[in-house]
Amino acid sequence: MINSLLKVLLATLLFTSLSVNLNAQSVPIDFSRVDTAEVDSIFSDYTIDTPGCALGVTHQGSLIYSKGYGMANMDYGIPIQPDSKFMIASISKQFAAAALLMMEQEGLLDLDENLQTYIPELPDYEIPITSRQMIHHTSGMRDLFSLLALNDVGLDNTTTPEATFELLTRISRLNTEPNTKYNYSNSTYFLMSVLVENLTGKTLREYTKEHFFDPIGMDDTHFHDDTGMIVKNRAESYRPTGNGVGRFYRDNLDRVGARGLFTTIEDFAKWDANFLENRSNLENFREKMLSVGVFNDGTEMDYAAGIRLSEYRKIDTFGHGGNYMGFRTNYMHFPDYELGIIVFCNRSNISPAAHSREVADVYLRDAYSEIFNEYVGEYHNDSFRTSFDVISEDGKLYLLRGLRQKEELSWSRNDEFRAGGFSVKFIRNGNGIESMKLSSGRTANITFERKN
Repeated sequence: MINSLLKVLLATLLFTSLSVNLNAQSVPIDFSRVDTAEVDSIFSDYTIDTPGCALGVTHQGSLIYSKGYGMANMDYGIPIQPDSKFMIASISKQFAAAALLMMEQEGLLDLDENLQTYIPELPDYEIPITSRQMIHHTSGMRDLFSLLALNDVGLDNTTTPEATFELLTRISRLNTEPNTKYNYSNSTYFLMSVLVENLTGKTLREYTKEHFFDPIGMDDTHFHDDTGMIVKNRAESYRPTGNGVGRFYRDNLDRVGARGLFTTIEDFAKWDANFLENRSNLENFREKMLSVGVFNDGTEMDYAAGIRLSEYRKIDTFGHGGNYMGFRTNYMHFPDYELGIIVFCNRSNISPAAHSREVADVYLRDAYSEIFNEYVGEYHNDSFRTSFDVISEDGKLYLLRGLRQKEELSWSRNDEFRAGGFSVKFIRNGNGIESMKLSSGRTANITFERKN
């Protein structure tokens, strides 16, 4: 039985595609030698006949490559450029969170005080919630857009900020006990705009301009709390329809905080640079923005101030994504290399996160090659007289059996990789990788010992 399962497993592996991962060690890389034509090829589907994306790549705080692909406005044939203004959806959250940290610094806000102290209209929750919990999505408050849907209110401009606030203050029950679970909530980030105005007398737009955008030099960035405002170089948003590309944008962006920030690649590159050399009024900017939340039981989470800490191919990253109407956005920064990748898109079926990873694969190829070396070798199972070779080429890891087609491995986490419905796990001992285990959903692990 095992023999037949093994044959199925091996046959499937040899005809399934994947992709891999790395070790967080700093490998010297000359980014000036990167072939930008290869980067451009990632966005080759976006032309003068389609919406598309704007790309920015930063290194050590400098914008080293930027370009637009596709159209910002299909009606008037205006192409996307690095200075096109995009509504960046949930990437906006880190700017709202920064405002709260700034108010804490000014002595206006205690992040651990009962939020009702600052927003008296909030109901008496069984356990009070705090501003710090709002920042880390641990307040337990129900999500704004779920509440709008339950009240049969869509995403059109049918509710004002005042009506939205009134809706939130009517919900007296929380989804979860505060600070016990991660519960992504656009509600709390909308409430940040209320909190800022209550404590400073300024709108979130005015407060972020004063403390962040003006000092950093982000002249083309603002929270869009006036739906009638003209926005020069605005990118429209689109979606696929039965008749081709259709417009997908409604001016209800006055509910800011959770989203609603307009910016450009060129301006956002300055925000990325601020993680290296702080020009804002917030002291210890990088440390504060990247400090993750801690649950009541002492467990750290991976979410900081509107920023998620993660890893890609075993290299640490921080960043966030955005998704609203036809806008799709992604930002990822590799602190080991101080490499930032920014992708703003304006069509609902584009994946900017996938494009960011593809761009990273080009710029960090040498780093991946170095990390992949520890997996390279021959792996053999004596019982079935079957061997696999694991090889590294051009920053990618491949599984090879005999003269058959090589297949790329796709990293999941740590030393684990995916191959379609199958998993590949490398096993370590004190001297490094000693074996490789292949398994599928109902198949036991099959071990291949490393021969060299």
